[in-house]
Amino acid sequence: MIVKSMIYDRSYSYVLSFFALVTPILARQPSAPEAIPAPLRDLKWGQLNFLHTTDTHGWLAGHLQEPSYSADWGDYVSFATRMREKAEAQGQDLLVIDTGDRVEGNGLYDSSEPKGVYISEILRQQHIDLLSAGNHELYKQNTSEAELFTTVPNFRGNYLASNIDIIHPLTKETVPLAPRFKKFTTEKQGIRIIAFGFLFDFTKNYNNTIVHPVEETIKEEWFQEAIRDKEVDLFLVVGHVPVHSKEYDAVFKEIRMIRWDTPIQFFGGHYHIRDFARFDSKAFGLASGRFMETIGFMSIDGLTSSKQLVKPASTTPSFHRRYIDNNLYSFYHHTGLDEETFSTEEGRNVSRLIEQSRSTLRLDEVHGCAPRDLWMSRAKYPSEDSIYTWLEQQVLPNSLQDKSRTGKPTLAIVNTGAIRFDIFKGPFTQDSTFIVSPFTSGFRYIKDIPYGKATLIVEILNKQPQILADADNRSAITGGLRPQNSQLIPLI
Repeated sequence: MIVKSMIYDRSYSYVLSFFALVTPILARQPSAPEAIPAPLRDLKWGQLNFLHTTDTHGWLAGHLQEPSYSADWGDYVSFATRMREKAEAQGQDLLVIDTGDRVEGNGLYDSSEPKGVYISEILRQQHIDLLSAGNHELYKQNTSEAELFTTVPNFRGNYLASNIDIIHPLTKETVPLAPRFKKFTTEKQGIRIIAFGFLFDFTKNYNNTIVHPVEETIKEEWFQEAIRDKEVDLFLVVGHVPVHSKEYDAVFKEIRMIRWDTPIQFFGGHYHIRDFARFDSKAFGLASGRFMETIGFMSIDGLTSSKQLVKPASTTPSFHRRYIDNNLYSFYHHTGLDEETFSTEEGRNVSRLIEQSRSTLRLDEVHGCAPRDLWMSRAKYPSEDSIYTWLEQQVLPNSLQDKSRTGKPTLAIVNTGAIRFDIFKGPFTQDSTFIVSPFTSGFRYIKDIPYGKATLIVEILNKQPQILADADNRSAITGGLRPQNSQLIPLI
């Protein structure tokens, strides 16, 4: 009942304070493994610094079977707070960014009814300065309306939707999902920023939302006026867009046509990889992986600001990046703190909320035991340790049996995106069922197809640009898509 109160009672801070009195102090989830010490490179701080997440897909409890990524959202709340304190003590600014796909892919989101009631409350405990929507927020009517009624208000003024409209369920009017852009000035350095929030040219959204093509959006009057504002030191483009993409290329070129010398920082996502792009000497882009595995760090030095009495001669600013594994060892190292000094009260409270939410959803309930690790990419397909070989040889034959087809050859065609993560040796839990395959798609049966024609279907499908047949067929994928974690992953 306490957790239910946390979700629906707006006096949330009071409830958390009560919770803190009855629960021992801890960080990360109790079942998460200890991070393994390893050599780390220090961060290079600048006038303006960023922490970036993307494609978290509900993994706010962290990775409970992987030490490198075992910190949870509460630990990240503490980390962002301590990093902001460090920046401000140095007279610098720090902004926290998230670029969408916060839903679908973990039991903490997918197993509640309605979906996401725990996630939304946990997410809002982090101070996020700018965030945008991903494609997974728009696949279904309920997820997009949850963004409108919950996430946008939770981050009022910080959620941007430069090219997304929604049909308001109450008024039936088509309105922007969130503000198109934002102009603000950083507190310490006085850096004047105009920020945008884009989604790539997504066309598979539910019909209650409209995603305007980026190349059309940047021709609209509001965008043209924004990039002509002369009182700006940095354009900040956040979005659920690959940093190597036609959409971001178009935004970059449009800004450069008007503001040839103003620095531009892009933050992207969607491909589930750590990535970096150089547009020119004053414009760069960062993508920070997936599933709460990575906290991206970016810093910029050499920017002009409103606090400078004398403007310096034109110089080229410097941009620096790091990818931080999401674990407490990394967090301690980069903040200069330890187990006793790192965690904040707010962060510990969020970790407890995650623990209680998982308990209520029974996510640790064990369904079985995996006798060995099954890998998406760390084992070659076909092989005994490939999750796709296991799917092909055991799961599908056992799951799709039909006595009416006895004696006839049967083919099952599965989009490899149905498998989202590895299976680790050991307990296979309720959470694992959503992590490995979170989607609700079913199988459609077609009977009495000539066998010779049926065997050609896979070959035809694998020649399409968004389907990858094997590790050597990457020419089928656009140049930017080279997922580090996949032999068989399609773009979804």
